[in-house]
Amino acid sequence: MANKDLIRRAFSVTANLPSRKDAATPAPTASDEQQPATDKPIAMEARSAPASAKTGPGSMLSFMAEQSEVHQEVVQLREIVRAFEGADVTRMIDPVKIVPSKWANRDKSHFESAAFARLKDEIGNAGGNVQPIKVRPLAGSPSDAAQWEIVFGHRRHRACLELGLPVLSLVQQDLGDADLFVQMERENREREDLSAWEQGVMYLRALELGLFPSAKQMAAAIDRDMGNISRAMALAKLPEDVVRAFGSPLNLQFRWASPLRDAHQKDPERLLEVSRELATRTVKPPPAEVFALLTRQRDHTSKLEKMDAEWKNGDGQRVAHLAFDRKGRGSLSFEAPLDPAQRQRLIKLVDALLELKA
Repeated sequence: MANKDLIRRAFSVTANLPSRKDAATPAPTASDEQQPATDKPIAMEARSAPASAKTGPGSMLSFMAEQSEVHQEVVQLREIVRAFEGADVTRMIDPVKIVPSKWANRDKSHFESAAFARLKDEIGNAGGNVQPIKVRPLAGSPSDAAQWEIVFGHRRHRACLELGLPVLSLVQQDLGDADLFVQMERENREREDLSAWEQGVMYLRALELGLFPSAKQMAAAIDRDMGNISRAMALAKLPEDVVRAFGSPLNLQFRWASPLRDAHQKDPERLLEVSRELATRTVKPPPAEVFALLTRQRDHTSKLEKMDAEWKNGDGQRVAHLAFDRKGRGSLSFEAPLDPAQRQRLIKLVDALLELKA
């Protein structure tokens, strides 16, 4: 509407103004009027001949047309900007300027696995990580120090760091610890899952540092089954010797959490003893065999068999023998007959042992 009013004003102002051509042409005289009629068309033709002459309204219309094109371009650019409004910025970052998150949950053995070697080869062949990692800025970081913290993508960052390649990264501003934790946990689920033990370590750390007030609220925030969270944390609470017995914490499984926890509660000395013995072996048993050895209950019958005893005289000859069978039933035998006084004393000893009267 404003453009139409402007054009109308332009017409009204310029309609009665003489053009440069008209201002330069003298007014007709009486002799001119007596010229033959054939001269008039020639004069009129000469007056309208220049094609480049523009009137005020014409210039205004041309200007408005150009402005309209610019306006359309501005509108298109605004639509493009609006489409990217709120999107994270992607940039190439020196991996040295990026540090793992304080919530990092990858065990070092992850970076020694065949899966990581394959990922590193893929990134090297592509000249960098095609799938970006996500980072957040480190507050107050000097220019010569690390300036970014990983939200997720620790394996891709590690691969680029070892290859000496810049890391394609999504930069998200103003990301809090709780949101970082949720994004990291969910992104790991969509990719190569963390081991059960690694997840347990991550959950315990979040609770210990007060990221969530309870395990139940943490489960709701990350949309995770509370049972899996409990089993993962049970594995993470196992003694270090027990974890080392499996060779790598990546070998621990969710379904082993309850039996290992029960074994630790019932007989912690035996569990640690067997774990340390397994850790010293040059050839490590398969994880399933380690689990079976650690959760096997102490063989009490074998312990009773070891309690067998014998008595010998000064010449080294056996004079008495105490033995137990697999059910724990014992028998005492004497190589030489006992006199009445010895038999009486033996009866009293048995009475005291059994707290019964013969």
